[in-house]
Amino acid sequence: MSEKHRSRTGLRVAAALAAALTGYVAPVIAAAPRNEPVAPDGVHTIEEAVEACRDSGLGGWQLVDFATGLVHRKYSHYSAYHFWETPSQSFVRSRGQSNQYNSALARVLRALGFHVRTVHAARVRLDNHPWYHVGHTWVQVTFEGRTLDVCASRRTNSAGAVSFVPVTPVRPVRHITMIDGRLALAP
Repeated sequence: MSEKHRSRTGLRVAAALAAALTGYVAPVIAAAPRNEPVAPDGVHTIEEAVEACRDSGLGGWQLVDFATGLVHRKYSHYSAYHFWETPSQSFVRSRGQSNQYNSALARVLRALGFHVRTVHAARVRLDNHPWYHVGHTWVQVTFEGRTLDVCASRRTNSAGAVSFVPVTPVRPVRHITMIDGRLALAP
C-alpha cells in the first residue's frame, strides 16, 4: 500500500470517527435542559459564595454546613447532561452532578481556609434508594484534627452526616477521575 493511499485511508477513518462522535454528542447537547440559574442570597458565582460565607459570621463546622447548604441551594437542577461544564460554569448555571457541585463546594471551603480533599467512590449506597448503587464524588474536610465527609447533594446533609455510604474504596479525585467520570456520563 502506498504512503498516499495510507494517508487517504487515515483521513477517511478520522472523518468517520468525527462524524460518529458528532452524531453521538449532538443529540445530547440538543436535548440538554436550558439554563435556569438561581441566586440564593444573591449568590451567582463561587467568589460571591465565599463572600456570603465570610459575611455569615460563622466559623468551624457551622461555616462548613452553611457553605454546604448554600451550594446545595445554588444547584437547583441535577444534570448529567452538562458533564462538560467546569465546576465554576455549572455553579453559575445552577446545574450539574456530584463531580461539579462538590468540586464547587471544595473551592468555596478552600477559599475559607479549610483543608479539603475531593474524593470519590465507584459505588455508594444512597439512603433514599438503598438498592441503587452509583458512583459519587464528595469532599472530606479536616478542621481541628477531625476529618468529616461533606456533600452538597441533599438539603439535610451536614458535616459528618451525609446521605450515602461508600461500598467501594474511597479514592482521591484526580484529573483522570474527572475525565473518566465525564466519559462514563456521556452515554
